[in-house]
Amino acid sequence: MDTSSRLSSLERWLLVIPLAGGLVFGLFPLLVPALFATLTGFVANDAYIYRLAGAATFGYAIALIMGIRQGSWTAVRLVVIAVLTFNLASLYACAFEIISPGTAGGARPVVYFILATSIIIVATMSWMLYRHRMDARPRADIARRVVSFLVMATMLALFFGLIPFFYLHFFQLFGFKVTDLFLYRQAGASTLGYAVMGVFELQSRSWQEIRLPAVMGGVFNGLSFLASLLTLALAEAVLLPALIAVASLGVTIGIFMVMRTNGGTATRIQSALSAQQ
Repeated sequence: MDTSSRLSSLERWLLVIPLAGGLVFGLFPLLVPALFATLTGFVANDAYIYRLAGAATFGYAIALIMGIRQGSWTAVRLVVIAVLTFNLASLYACAFEIISPGTAGGARPVVYFILATSIIIVATMSWMLYRHRMDARPRADIARRVVSFLVMATMLALFFGLIPFFYLHFFQLFGFKVTDLFLYRQAGASTLGYAVMGVFELQSRSWQEIRLPAVMGGVFNGLSFLASLLTLALAEAVLLPALIAVASLGVTIGIFMVMRTNGGTATRIQSALSAQQ
C-alpha cells in the first residue's frame, strides 16, 4: 500500500485541533448551555439551539477520535472534508459577527478565538486534502438502498445547515427568540459540514470511506433526538423539537441499520456465499 494512504504523525496531531474543538464546543453547549453562554458572553435564550449545536459539533469529535486511532486516510477523508466545510462556514459566521452593525461594542472574545482556530483548521485540512490528492480511492460497494438513505439524510442536513445563514426568521416562526445569532450560524456551519460530507459520500459509495461519517451522523442525530426529548420535557419549546425528534430518530435508526450491514456489503457477501452453496 502507498505510504501516503496512512496518516503521518504530524497529520494525527493536526487532527487533534478540530478534535479538541469538537469536544469543548460540543459537550459544553450540549450539557450545560446556560453555563456555556455565561462563559462566552451570550444570552442563551434558546437553550435548545445550543443543545443541537453541541450535538452536531460533538459528532465531529467522535469521528476524529476513531479516525486518529485507525490512522488511515481512506477512513478520515470524508470527515476531513466535513471539518473543512464546517470551518469555512465558521469563518463566514465570525466575519459577519465582527462586521455586523449590531455589534458596535465589538464582537465577543470567543468569536476572535474561533476565527483564529478556524483559519488554522482550514489551512491544515486543505493541506491534508492536497497531500493525499493522488491516493487511490476504494471501489463503490454500498447497497442501492443505502444510497437512497444518504440522499435523504444529506438533504435534511443541507436544509438545516443553510437556514441559519439565510433565513433566521424560520426559527422565530416556532417561537424562538433568536438573539444569539452567532450561535445559530455556528450551528448551521457544523450542520453544513454533514451536508457536504453527504455529497461526497454519494460520490464515493464505498463503505471504507462512509463508515466514520455514518458514526458521526449517528452521534449527531442520536443526541439531537435526546436533546429534543429533554426540551419537550422541560416545555421550553414544542413544535420544532417534536419535528426534529421524529426526523433525528428516523435518521438514527436508518444509520443503525446501515452500520449493521456495513452499508449493505455484509448482505451482499452473505448472498454471494448462499448462491455458491
